[in-house]
Amino acid sequence: MAELIQGLGELRSQFQSLAKDMETRTSRSMVVAAGGVLKRESKRLAQQQGLRRTGALIDNIAIKREKTPQGIAQYHLGVRHGRDLGRKAKKVLTVRSSGRIGVKYENDPFYWWWVERGHKVVPRKSGRTDGGTTRYQQRLRNGKIVWREKKWSADSITGRRRTASSTVAAHPFIEPSLENKRQAAIDAMKARLAKIIAKANKP
Repeated sequence: MAELIQGLGELRSQFQSLAKDMETRTSRSMVVAAGGVLKRESKRLAQQQGLRRTGALIDNIAIKREKTPQGIAQYHLGVRHGRDLGRKAKKVLTVRSSGRIGVKYENDPFYWWWVERGHKVVPRKSGRTDGGTTRYQQRLRNGKIVWREKKWSADSITGRRRTASSTVAAHPFIEPSLENKRQAAIDAMKARLAKIIAKANKP
């Protein structure tokens, strides 16, 4: 939501008039107000595009507060999935191909990013016998950077991703919400700040 801050320059002096102990609470409240506008728009767009199958994707569109330095309020707009679904989410035990027991969540919208951005159709078998080597950098705990090599076969997930040719089109609903409701989100932040200032100055 960094783009929203550009529309709040005229409110800086008003915000600075707040007591220091109110700044963090107020900034969070303002960003939550803007996030609520964007979240509602994201749900509307997802519904409009016919993404409600199990309902899990739309129902889990949410805003989440990020850990930031003192005086900065930042929230993330996305879709809850995996562990972020919380304790109430129903867990299902699964046996992986390695023989290990894993845990999945019922109605887990882990796929939401593929819907938002589109994705390649990865074949189960590549039909090839070749492979290759990938070189990459890794930073060690002491800060030193070293080069590593990892071999991959044609039928590995890396090889199959590289040979994938067909794609599934994107159906974005998160990014367009900011484009559609940018001004409405800014207005919501202004209204929330004005309300807090009025309440603080009330005798």
